[in-house]
Amino acid sequence: MLSLTRIMIASDDSIFTRALSSAIESSAELSITGIYTSGDGLTDMILREQPDALLIDLMIPGNNALSVLKELHSLPAEQCPVIFVLSSFASTHTVAECDRLGVSFFLRKPIDLPALVELIMRYGCTPRRFSSDSRQPSVYDVSRRVTQIINSLHLPAHVAGYRYARECILMTLEDPSVAESVTKILYPAVARKYHTTWTSVERDIRNAVEIAWKRSGGRMAGFSSVRRPPNRELILTIADRVRYELHLDNQRVLEGEA
Repeated sequence: MLSLTRIMIASDDSIFTRALSSAIESSAELSITGIYTSGDGLTDMILREQPDALLIDLMIPGNNALSVLKELHSLPAEQCPVIFVLSSFASTHTVAECDRLGVSFFLRKPIDLPALVELIMRYGCTPRRFSSDSRQPSVYDVSRRVTQIINSLHLPAHVAGYRYARECILMTLEDPSVAESVTKILYPAVARKYHTTWTSVERDIRNAVEIAWKRSGGRMAGFSSVRRPPNRELILTIADRVRYELHLDNQRVLEGEA
């Protein structure tokens, strides 16, 4: 029997919620466990319903979203869903706080609903937790951390450059030598996977970074505030950050990545 990814939605934006519900219900892989218009009692409902993923609007009334996230962060990891935070606007501090509290994806509204559904299907039900005493992170842990970071930098998930940048970072983590020549090795490898050209990969990543740069007001965490980071700098910086955070030196955790 097909195992559905169970989604809980917490938002008082009725128009958006109806559109999102329709998009989710059109998928044969997803189901909705409940829709809540207030943060009051939400943690208790999560513990009762045990959804695979929580989509929560940052501006939900009642017990605000950050309070809910703090409550979830204090729970054992196995009791927490994958968390998607939705917001029309947010400060850099708020995005960083969401990242600290274990949010997997921070998405800015308006959101491309088909892209959001694809994101949920890909990451909403994947085994996503590992204990602090694990010997090494899994492929998913690495992939999840890369996604968290590029989302925190406001790269737009609906453009092709988002996927290409993410793929470049993962390939660089698997084999750092590919980033020594991005135009001759890295971009062509990504282009082959997505059936496009290396020039399109380069252009689309640059476009995604430019959008993120403007969204963040020229304040992308970890990068210079005087210029937009070039593609290669972005890829290497994020790859190094993930390698350091997850202690990936001398570990081949990405072997077998689909």
